[in-house]
Amino acid sequence: MSEREPEVRITDLAELRSVAKASVSEAMDTMAELGLVRQEKYGPVELTRLGREQAREIRERHRILRMFMVEVLDVPLKVAQKDACLMEHIVSPVTMERLVAFLKAHVSSDLHGLLAAEDNEKGAGHMGAAGIQPLSELTPGMKGRVVRIGVKGRLRQRLLDMGVVAGAEVRLDGAAPFGDPIEVTVRGYHLTLRKSEAARIYVEVE
Repeated sequence: MSEREPEVRITDLAELRSVAKASVSEAMDTMAELGLVRQEKYGPVELTRLGREQAREIRERHRILRMFMVEVLDVPLKVAQKDACLMEHIVSPVTMERLVAFLKAHVSSDLHGLLAAEDNEKGAGHMGAAGIQPLSELTPGMKGRVVRIGVKGRLRQRLLDMGVVAGAEVRLDGAAPFGDPIEVTVRGYHLTLRKSEAARIYVEVE
């Protein structure tokens, strides 16, 4: 977005990703702590030099995966865009790094023409979302399929024991008056989750 717009604000990012502004603010705070962005209070968000470098790496990785699926596996473009995002969320960083390195070394194809055509499509800026959202951001009645659980230890094991596993269908049934906790249905069972827990469960929205 910063390549197309003079300023990028929290509201812009929330609208782009179809999530709450509070979620974007929390994510920006985390990225600021990591030295990836900077933001004056209530001001626009800017990528730091480190942030721009990592953004370029992420975009290049995503494009290489799409190129491989489209040009080598003959996967339709829209399907490849979606699958590339899913792979980035699910596959471990080690495996992803080695897979991309392998593709760079062994797949000799010029992707610039393909990528230029993609970027000119209306809404190309939304490709990164691919319908994947934290469970906490769903609205009542929405369904999704679990693609990643971003917690470890006892909490992760508790979620797995309750049936919250990769591939499981989950529906957001509702929330308490102040939005926390939330009620969900997983594999036919009704569960109550804290919103902070649901925020670490990523689902592909149906």
